[in-house]
Amino acid sequence: MKKLHNSIEATIEQLNNDDSPWIVGFSGGKDSSLVIQILISAFCQLPVSKRKKLYVFYCDTGVEIPVLKDYIKNTLERIRKEGRALGVDISVKAIKPAVKDRYFVKVIGRGYPPPTNIFRWCTDRLRIDPIQVAIKQYVGDGEATVILGTRFSESGERDKILKANALDKPYLFKQQGHQKTTLFCPIVDFTAEDVWEGLLCIKGVSAIDLHLISKIYKEISGECPIIRLPETNPCSKGRFGCWTCTVVRKDKASKNLILNGYKSLEPLYEFREWLLSIRDEIEFRCTVRRNGQGGLGPFRLSARVKILEMLIAAQEASGHNLISDAELSEIYRLWQLDKDNSNYAEDLNKHLANQSTRTQQSCAGV
Repeated sequence: MKKLHNSIEATIEQLNNDDSPWIVGFSGGKDSSLVIQILISAFCQLPVSKRKKLYVFYCDTGVEIPVLKDYIKNTLERIRKEGRALGVDISVKAIKPAVKDRYFVKVIGRGYPPPTNIFRWCTDRLRIDPIQVAIKQYVGDGEATVILGTRFSESGERDKILKANALDKPYLFKQQGHQKTTLFCPIVDFTAEDVWEGLLCIKGVSAIDLHLISKIYKEISGECPIIRLPETNPCSKGRFGCWTCTVVRKDKASKNLILNGYKSLEPLYEFREWLLSIRDEIEFRCTVRRNGQGGLGPFRLSARVKILEMLIAAQEASGHNLISDAELSEIYRLWQLDKDNSNYAEDLNKHLANQSTRTQQSCAGV
Protein backbone atom coordinates (compact mmCIF):
# COMPACT_ATOMS: atom_id res chain seq x y z
CA MET A 1 0.00 0.00 0.00
CA LYS A 2 1.77 3.12 -1.27
CA LYS A 3 0.12 5.64 1.06
CA LEU A 4 1.02 3.57 4.10
CA HIS A 5 4.61 3.13 2.92
CA ASN A 6 4.91 6.89 2.33
CA SER A 7 3.45 7.62 5.74
CA ILE A 8 5.87 5.35 7.58
CA GLU A 9 8.83 6.74 5.61
CA ALA A 10 7.74 10.32 6.37
CA THR A 11 7.40 9.42 10.05
CA ILE A 12 10.93 7.99 10.12
CA GLU A 13 12.28 11.11 8.41
CA GLN A 14 10.44 13.38 10.83
CA LEU A 15 11.76 11.42 13.82
CA ASN A 16 15.30 11.79 12.50
CA ASN A 17 14.94 15.55 12.04
CA ASP A 18 12.70 16.56 14.93
CA ASP A 19 14.28 16.94 18.38
CA SER A 20 11.12 18.07 20.15
CA PRO A 21 9.03 15.75 22.36
CA TRP A 22 6.36 13.73 20.54
CA ILE A 23 2.81 13.46 21.87
CA VAL A 24 0.13 11.30 20.29
CA GLY A 25 -3.53 12.16 20.69
CA PHE A 26 -5.33 8.80 21.05
CA SER A 27 -9.13 8.45 20.99
CA GLY A 28 -9.42 4.68 20.53
CA GLY A 29 -10.92 5.10 17.07
CA LYS A 30 -9.61 3.66 13.82
CA ASP A 31 -7.65 6.77 12.78
CA SER A 32 -5.66 7.20 15.98
CA SER A 33 -5.22 3.42 16.15
CA LEU A 34 -3.56 3.41 12.73
CA VAL A 35 -1.36 6.32 13.80
CA ILE A 36 -0.16 4.27 16.79
CA GLN A 37 0.67 1.37 14.49
CA ILE A 38 2.56 3.64 12.07
CA LEU A 39 4.54 5.20 14.92
CA ILE A 40 5.55 1.90 16.50
CA SER A 41 6.47 0.53 13.08
CA ALA A 42 8.58 3.61 12.35
CA PHE A 43 10.29 3.55 15.75
CA CYS A 44 11.26 -0.09 15.26
CA GLN A 45 13.09 0.83 12.05
CA LEU A 46 15.26 3.38 13.85
CA PRO A 47 18.45 2.66 15.77
CA VAL A 48 17.90 2.55 19.53
CA SER A 49 19.73 5.87 19.96
CA LYS A 50 17.07 7.60 17.84
CA ARG A 51 14.05 6.18 19.66
CA LYS A 52 12.82 9.14 21.65
CA LYS A 53 10.20 8.82 24.38
CA LEU A 54 6.67 8.78 23.03
CA TYR A 55 3.77 10.18 25.04
CA VAL A 56 0.31 8.81 24.30
CA PHE A 57 -2.41 11.09 25.65
CA TYR A 58 -6.01 9.94 25.86
CA CYS A 59 -8.30 12.86 26.66
CA ASP A 60 -11.01 11.62 29.02
CA THR A 61 -13.58 14.36 28.53
CA GLY A 62 -15.96 12.86 31.10
CA VAL A 63 -18.66 12.45 28.47
CA GLU A 64 -17.15 9.71 26.29
CA ILE A 65 -19.51 6.85 25.43
CA PRO A 66 -19.18 4.74 28.62
CA VAL A 67 -19.17 1.28 27.05
CA LEU A 68 -16.12 2.22 24.94
CA LYS A 69 -13.99 3.32 27.90
CA ASP A 70 -13.00 -0.20 28.94
CA TYR A 71 -11.85 -0.95 25.40
CA ILE A 72 -9.79 2.24 25.32
CA LYS A 73 -8.29 1.61 28.78
CA ASN A 74 -7.25 -1.93 27.81
CA THR A 75 -5.84 -0.75 24.48
CA LEU A 76 -3.73 1.91 26.18
CA GLU A 77 -2.21 -0.72 28.43
CA ARG A 78 -1.51 -2.96 25.43
CA ILE A 79 0.24 -0.03 23.70
CA ARG A 80 2.42 0.61 26.73
CA LYS A 81 3.38 -3.06 27.08
CA GLU A 82 4.09 -3.51 23.39
CA GLY A 83 6.29 -0.43 23.37
CA ARG A 84 8.30 -1.85 26.24
CA ALA A 85 8.62 -5.23 24.50
CA LEU A 86 9.84 -3.59 21.28
CA GLY A 87 12.26 -1.20 22.98
CA VAL A 88 10.10 1.92 22.54
CA ASP A 89 9.62 4.04 25.66
CA ILE A 90 5.88 4.80 25.59
CA SER A 91 4.30 6.79 28.40
CA VAL A 92 0.49 6.51 28.48
CA LYS A 93 -1.50 9.25 30.17
CA ALA A 94 -5.25 9.74 30.62
CA ILE A 95 -5.83 13.49 30.56
CA LYS A 96 -8.91 15.19 32.02
CA PRO A 97 -10.13 18.76 31.54
CA ALA A 98 -9.99 21.09 34.55
CA VAL A 99 -13.17 20.80 36.63
CA LYS A 100 -14.22 24.32 35.66
CA ASP A 101 -14.11 23.36 31.96
CA ARG A 102 -15.97 20.05 32.07
CA TYR A 103 -19.08 19.63 30.00
CA PHE A 104 -21.70 19.55 32.73
CA VAL A 105 -20.03 22.30 34.75
CA LYS A 106 -20.36 24.53 31.69
CA VAL A 107 -23.91 23.48 30.81
CA ILE A 108 -25.45 23.04 34.25
CA GLY A 109 -23.21 25.34 36.27
CA ARG A 110 -22.72 28.30 33.93
CA GLY A 111 -25.74 27.66 31.71
CA TYR A 112 -23.90 27.17 28.42
CA PRO A 113 -26.21 25.88 25.68
CA PRO A 114 -25.12 22.50 24.27
CA PRO A 115 -22.61 22.99 21.44
CA THR A 116 -23.60 23.66 17.85
CA ASN A 117 -21.57 24.06 14.66
CA ILE A 118 -21.81 27.82 15.22
CA PHE A 119 -20.98 27.74 18.95
CA ARG A 120 -18.75 24.69 19.25
CA TRP A 121 -17.23 25.60 22.60
CA CYS A 122 -16.52 22.00 23.62
CA THR A 123 -13.49 21.11 21.47
CA ASP A 124 -11.09 23.64 22.99
CA ARG A 125 -12.18 23.14 26.58
CA LEU A 126 -12.56 19.37 26.57
CA ARG A 127 -9.74 18.31 24.24
CA ILE A 128 -7.26 20.91 23.00
CA ASP A 129 -6.71 22.87 26.24
CA PRO A 130 -6.22 19.75 28.44
CA ILE A 131 -3.65 18.39 25.98
CA GLN A 132 -1.77 21.71 26.03
CA VAL A 133 -1.76 21.70 29.84
CA ALA A 134 -0.49 18.11 29.82
CA ILE A 135 2.26 19.01 27.33
CA LYS A 136 3.55 21.68 29.72
CA GLN A 137 3.24 19.33 32.68
CA TYR A 138 5.08 16.38 31.13
CA VAL A 139 7.43 17.86 28.55
CA GLY A 140 7.86 21.49 29.63
CA ASP A 141 7.34 24.84 27.94
CA GLY A 142 9.43 24.20 24.84
CA GLU A 143 8.33 23.18 21.39
CA ALA A 144 6.41 19.93 20.96
CA THR A 145 5.08 17.83 18.10
CA VAL A 146 1.55 16.47 18.44
CA ILE A 147 0.70 13.52 16.22
CA LEU A 148 -2.95 13.22 15.22
CA GLY A 149 -5.09 10.96 13.05
CA THR A 150 -6.73 13.94 11.36
CA ARG A 151 -7.64 13.38 7.71
CA PHE A 152 -8.84 15.34 4.70
CA SER A 153 -12.31 14.38 3.40
CA GLU A 154 -13.79 13.91 6.89
CA SER A 155 -15.79 17.13 6.47
CA GLY A 156 -15.73 20.32 4.44
CA GLU A 157 -14.98 22.38 7.53
CA ARG A 158 -12.10 20.09 8.52
CA ASP A 159 -10.63 20.41 5.01
CA LYS A 160 -10.72 24.22 5.20
CA ILE A 161 -8.97 24.23 8.58
CA LEU A 162 -6.27 21.82 7.41
CA LYS A 163 -5.59 23.77 4.21
CA ALA A 164 -5.41 27.06 6.11
CA ASN A 165 -2.87 25.66 8.58
CA ALA A 166 -0.72 23.53 6.27
CA LEU A 167 3.03 24.08 6.42
CA ASP A 168 5.44 23.73 3.51
CA LYS A 169 6.38 20.16 4.38
CA PRO A 170 3.83 17.33 3.81
CA TYR A 171 1.97 16.02 6.88
CA LEU A 172 2.91 19.10 8.96
CA PHE A 173 0.45 21.73 10.17
CA LYS A 174 0.50 24.59 12.63
CA GLN A 175 -1.92 24.61 15.56
CA GLN A 176 -3.91 27.80 15.84
CA GLY A 177 -3.31 29.62 19.13
CA HIS A 178 -0.34 27.43 20.11
CA GLN A 179 2.80 28.64 18.37
CA LYS A 180 5.08 26.10 20.06
CA THR A 181 3.04 23.12 18.88
CA THR A 182 3.46 21.55 15.46
CA LEU A 183 0.93 18.99 14.23
CA PHE A 184 2.18 15.92 12.39
CA CYS A 185 -0.68 14.09 10.66
CA PRO A 186 0.72 10.95 8.97
CA ILE A 187 -2.62 9.75 7.55
CA VAL A 188 -3.94 13.14 6.44
CA ASP A 189 -4.36 11.96 2.82
CA PHE A 190 -5.97 8.61 3.72
CA THR A 191 -9.58 7.75 2.97
CA ALA A 192 -11.58 5.66 5.42
CA GLU A 193 -10.94 2.64 3.19
CA ASP A 194 -7.20 3.40 3.31
CA VAL A 195 -7.31 3.44 7.11
CA TRP A 196 -8.87 -0.01 7.33
CA GLU A 197 -6.46 -1.37 4.76
CA GLY A 198 -3.55 0.16 6.68
CA LEU A 199 -4.70 -1.46 9.92
CA LEU A 200 -4.76 -4.78 8.10
CA CYS A 201 -1.42 -4.35 6.33
CA ILE A 202 0.92 -3.39 9.18
CA LYS A 203 2.56 -6.50 10.56
CA GLY A 204 4.47 -7.01 13.78
CA VAL A 205 2.39 -4.51 15.80
CA SER A 206 -0.26 -6.17 17.95
CA ALA A 207 -1.35 -3.45 20.42
CA ILE A 208 -4.41 -2.69 18.29
CA ASP A 209 -6.87 -5.58 18.28
CA LEU A 210 -8.09 -5.29 14.70
CA HIS A 211 -10.93 -7.77 15.07
CA LEU A 212 -12.23 -6.10 18.21
CA ILE A 213 -12.10 -2.56 16.82
CA SER A 214 -13.84 -3.80 13.66
CA LYS A 215 -16.56 -5.39 15.77
CA ILE A 216 -17.04 -2.16 17.74
CA TYR A 217 -17.36 -0.09 14.57
CA LYS A 218 -19.88 -2.53 13.18
CA GLU A 219 -21.92 -2.21 16.37
CA ILE A 220 -21.64 1.58 16.26
CA SER A 221 -22.54 2.06 12.62
CA GLY A 222 -24.59 -0.95 11.65
CA GLU A 223 -23.94 -2.36 8.18
CA CYS A 224 -21.15 -0.75 6.16
CA PRO A 225 -18.47 -3.26 5.21
CA ILE A 226 -15.54 -1.54 3.50
CA ILE A 227 -13.03 -4.35 3.16
CA ARG A 228 -13.31 -7.93 4.26
CA LEU A 229 -10.99 -8.92 7.07
CA PRO A 230 -10.68 -12.45 8.39
CA GLU A 231 -13.89 -13.39 10.22
CA THR A 232 -15.39 -9.91 10.32
CA ASN A 233 -16.68 -6.96 8.31
CA PRO A 234 -15.32 -3.66 9.62
CA CYS A 235 -17.14 -0.39 9.06
CA SER A 236 -15.81 3.03 8.21
CA LYS A 237 -18.65 5.04 9.66
CA GLY A 238 -19.40 5.67 13.31
CA ARG A 239 -17.39 7.68 15.77
CA PHE A 240 -15.63 7.37 19.10
CA GLY A 241 -16.94 10.55 20.69
CA CYS A 242 -19.09 12.15 23.35
CA TRP A 243 -22.49 10.70 24.14
CA THR A 244 -23.70 14.25 24.82
CA CYS A 245 -22.71 15.54 21.37
CA THR A 246 -25.33 17.91 19.95
CA VAL A 247 -23.19 19.15 17.07
CA VAL A 248 -24.65 16.20 15.17
CA ARG A 249 -28.43 16.18 14.94
CA LYS A 250 -28.74 12.42 15.40
CA ASP A 251 -26.53 10.35 17.68
CA LYS A 252 -26.31 7.28 15.46
CA ALA A 253 -23.39 5.85 17.44
CA SER A 254 -25.29 5.49 20.72
CA LYS A 255 -28.48 4.48 18.93
CA ASN A 256 -26.76 1.66 17.06
CA LEU A 257 -24.97 0.48 20.21
CA ILE A 258 -28.36 0.29 21.94
CA LEU A 259 -29.77 -1.72 19.03
CA ASN A 260 -26.78 -4.05 19.39
CA GLY A 261 -27.60 -4.84 22.99
CA TYR A 262 -26.01 -2.03 25.04
CA LYS A 263 -29.30 -1.20 26.75
CA SER A 264 -27.63 0.75 29.57
CA LEU A 265 -27.07 3.57 27.05
CA GLU A 266 -30.82 4.16 26.58
CA PRO A 267 -31.15 6.66 29.49
CA LEU A 268 -28.12 8.57 28.18
CA TYR A 269 -29.55 8.67 24.67
CA GLU A 270 -32.91 9.91 25.94
CA PHE A 271 -31.24 12.58 28.09
CA ARG A 272 -29.20 13.81 25.12
CA GLU A 273 -32.31 13.96 22.91
CA TRP A 274 -34.20 15.92 25.58
CA LEU A 275 -31.30 18.33 26.13
CA LEU A 276 -31.14 18.98 22.39
CA SER A 277 -34.90 19.60 22.27
CA ILE A 278 -34.80 22.33 24.95
CA ARG A 279 -31.58 24.03 23.77
CA ASP A 280 -33.27 26.99 22.10
CA GLU A 281 -36.56 27.05 24.02
CA ILE A 282 -37.29 30.45 25.58
CA GLU A 283 -38.80 28.70 28.60
CA PHE A 284 -35.35 27.38 29.47
CA ARG A 285 -33.10 30.21 28.24
CA CYS A 286 -32.55 33.73 29.55
CA THR A 287 -33.58 36.52 27.19
CA VAL A 288 -30.53 38.58 28.14
CA ARG A 289 -26.93 37.47 27.66
CA ARG A 290 -24.27 37.75 30.31
CA ASN A 291 -22.90 40.88 28.60
CA GLY A 292 -26.25 42.60 29.14
CA GLN A 293 -27.31 42.46 25.49
CA GLY A 294 -30.66 41.08 24.43
CA GLY A 295 -30.81 37.62 22.86
CA LEU A 296 -30.81 33.98 23.89
CA GLY A 297 -28.58 33.85 26.93
CA PRO A 298 -27.57 31.06 29.30
CA PHE A 299 -29.93 28.47 30.67
CA ARG A 300 -32.07 29.88 33.47
CA LEU A 301 -31.26 28.71 36.98
CA SER A 302 -34.55 26.79 37.09
CA ALA A 303 -33.58 25.07 33.83
CA ARG A 304 -30.14 24.17 35.18
CA VAL A 305 -31.76 22.58 38.23
CA LYS A 306 -34.05 20.59 35.93
CA ILE A 307 -31.14 19.47 33.71
CA LEU A 308 -29.23 18.23 36.75
CA GLU A 309 -32.30 16.32 37.96
CA MET A 310 -32.64 14.67 34.55
CA LEU A 311 -28.93 13.83 34.46
CA ILE A 312 -29.03 12.22 37.92
CA ALA A 313 -32.08 10.23 36.83
CA ALA A 314 -30.19 9.01 33.74
CA GLN A 315 -27.22 8.10 35.92
CA GLU A 316 -29.34 6.03 38.27
CA ALA A 317 -31.25 4.33 35.45
CA SER A 318 -28.13 3.47 33.45
CA GLY A 319 -25.73 2.48 36.21
CA HIS A 320 -23.02 4.64 34.57
CA ASN A 321 -21.26 7.33 36.56
CA LEU A 322 -22.07 10.48 34.61
CA ILE A 323 -21.03 13.31 36.93
CA SER A 324 -18.42 13.54 39.70
CA ASP A 325 -18.67 15.02 43.18
CA ALA A 326 -16.11 17.66 42.19
CA GLU A 327 -18.29 18.72 39.27
CA LEU A 328 -21.38 18.88 41.49
CA SER A 329 -19.56 21.08 44.01
CA GLU A 330 -18.48 23.46 41.25
CA ILE A 331 -22.01 23.56 39.82
CA TYR A 332 -23.49 24.50 43.20
CA ARG A 333 -20.82 27.18 43.64
CA LEU A 334 -21.61 28.70 40.24
CA TRP A 335 -25.32 28.70 40.99
CA GLN A 336 -24.69 30.62 44.19
CA LEU A 337 -22.52 33.15 42.35
CA ASP A 338 -25.41 33.90 39.99
CA LYS A 339 -27.87 34.19 42.87
CA ASP A 340 -25.58 36.65 44.66
CA ASN A 341 -24.74 38.68 41.55
CA SER A 342 -26.88 41.83 41.23
CA ASN A 343 -25.98 42.06 37.54
CA TYR A 344 -27.29 38.58 36.77
CA ALA A 345 -30.62 38.78 34.96
CA GLU A 346 -32.77 36.25 33.17
CA ASP A 347 -35.21 38.53 31.34
CA LEU A 348 -34.29 41.58 29.26
CA ASN A 349 -37.19 43.76 30.41
CA LYS A 350 -36.31 43.21 34.07
CA HIS A 351 -32.64 43.80 33.31
CA LEU A 352 -33.42 47.13 31.60
CA ALA A 353 -35.71 48.14 34.47
CA ASN A 354 -32.99 47.37 37.01
CA GLN A 355 -30.49 49.37 34.97
CA SER A 356 -32.87 52.31 34.86
CA THR A 357 -33.43 52.15 38.61
CA ARG A 358 -29.72 52.11 39.32
CA THR A 359 -29.16 55.06 36.97
CA GLN A 360 -31.87 57.09 38.70
CA GLN A 361 -30.47 56.28 42.13
CA SER A 362 -26.98 57.29 40.97
CA CYS A 363 -28.25 60.59 39.56
CA ALA A 364 -30.14 61.26 42.79
CA GLY A 365 -26.99 60.65 44.78
CA VAL A 366 -28.43 57.62 46.56
